[in-house]
Parts: sequence; structure tokens; C-alpha cells
Amino acid sequence: MKKLIVVFLFVIFAVLLLPFAIICIIGNSGGESSSEIQQNETVNVYIADEERVEEMDISSYLKNVVAAEMPADFEKEALKAQAVAARTYLYSHVSDAQKGNTAESHSGAAVCTDSTHCQAYITEKKCRENWGSSADEKWDKVSSAVDETAGQIMTYNGEIISAVFHSTSSGTTEAAVDVWGSDIPYLQSVSSEGDTQSPKYYSEITVSEGEFKNTVDSKISGTDWSKGIAENIVRSNAGGIISVDIGGVNIKGTQLRSIFSLRSSNIDITQENGNIKMSVKGFGHGVGMSQYGANYMAEQGHDYKKILKTYYTGVKIETR
Repeated sequence: MKKLIVVFLFVIFAVLLLPFAIICIIGNSGGESSSEIQQNETVNVYIADEERVEEMDISSYLKNVVAAEMPADFEKEALKAQAVAARTYLYSHVSDAQKGNTAESHSGAAVCTDSTHCQAYITEKKCRENWGSSADEKWDKVSSAVDETAGQIMTYNGEIISAVFHSTSSGTTEAAVDVWGSDIPYLQSVSSEGDTQSPKYYSEITVSEGEFKNTVDSKISGTDWSKGIAENIVRSNAGGIISVDIGGVNIKGTQLRSIFSLRSSNIDITQENGNIKMSVKGFGHGVGMSQYGANYMAEQGHDYKKILKTYYTGVKIETR
């Protein structure tokens, strides 16, 4: 009787449960993890200086972006933070492209290699030429930063964020609303320690009063210099100029920065002996992650997730 029961159970297992178990095993061993899927995905990239579109492996593309955007001698955790930010930036543009929203200048590609429009980009060959004898070490470091964060992106309320970043803040990052006019919950002003150590933290230019006026007049109309050089300056909590009256014309701080090709809109303007001096703190728009701030955090022992969640308020790091 016992033998019959054993045989009966074996038949049930063979007929009903064994196929299910085999399917599960095959599914687990033969399927791709999220990181493997990410490694095999491709993206169309517009090569700006060659005016052509190239299909690239996403992992390879991101390594070229990270190598271009952040110094390879930065701390590994800073490079990993940059990798996640770069991947998030890419995925947000891929998502837009899938909806039919691409920049006309991209010729149908999701992103381009023009750093003034999308993310910076440099080929591995060019990196190696620049790095010389340390090329293998630096390329391996950049590559592992991308590989070790494979598939990871940042989201806010389930949506992929706009992971903007910049070189150096003034010690406090800018809120998106103060720079671009849109209040974005995850792009708020936060403290950014260590930026004062950046070689790009402080800069200044001095021009004659006449040159200052002529340069402004060539860019904007309606100035009345009897109303003063720079009046009614409105600043953000981070110190950047939101708006200012230049020659009686109210302009944005970002416009003043553009007129004189300044490193940021955190500008102090002083008149002295017939000259105008513009002293600048920070480098870049100041919104999102400060790269030099990220490196400082990494030097203090913080990992890339802590770095990202410091600069992008309330985000989650997910693997897709």
C-alpha cells in the first residue's frame, strides 16, 4: 500500500510539478538580469561634429559620457554618482524619443554629443590619447563606475527625473525655479560642501566702463545708462542673480552671464576707477549635482547613493 502511495505521488510530481519546476529553472538561468538587459540595449546618438547618427551600445555610450563629464582621477563613488546621473539623463531623453519628442537638431536621435545641448562625449581613443601612460587605469575606473551601477536611474514619484548637474556650486546649489522659472521638487537648493576647494570656484573679469556698456548695448536694446550700471539686484538663496537692472533694463542673471561669458550667474559687480569688475562664484547653472561637491562627499566616505540623494531631493534610485 505504501509503495502504491509513493508511486502515485511520484506520478503527480512528474505530470504536474516537474514541468513547472523546469520552467522556473530555465527562466532563472536563461533570462537576463536588469543590468544585462541594460548592457545589451542601444541608443541612437547624433554625432554633432560629424553630422550623422550612430547606434551605440548604452553602456559604451555612458562610459564615453562619464569620461567627458568628470575627471577620471575623481573618487570612484563620485564617478558612480555621475554614471547614474548620466544614465538617468539619457533614459529621460530616450523616453521622450519613444513618445516622438526629439530635438530637431538631433536628426531623429534621442541625444547628441554637443555638450551645450546634451551631455559631453569623448571617444575611448581620445581619452587614451589625453591620459597617456595612465590610460588603462583611468579607463578601467570609469568603466567600472558605469558597470557597477548598471541599469540604475533616479525617479521621483515613479517618473524619471531630469538629472541636471554642473561643475561647481557657490557652496549652495541653485533651485531650478530661480534659474529656469519652474519649481521642480527634486531640484531644490541644498548645501554643497567642498566646492570652495574646486579650481573653478572663483573667477573674475574686469572691463572698462565703456566696454561694459558697449557689450551690453550690442546684446540688449533700450538701455539708459543714466539709470546706473547695475541696480535692483534680486538674488536667490544660493546667491545667484535672478534679475538685475542693467542700464535701466531688467534682465535675468542667466542673461548677464551669457552676455559676458561668465562661469555662473553668482556675480558681484563693482565699479572702480572707471572699470567694472565682475567677481563670480561657481561654474555652471548651479542646479542639481555639483561634481566637485560630489567628489568632496566621496572623499569624506559617502557612497554614490548618499551623494545623489543629497543633490536630488526626495528621489529614489531604481534599476530598470
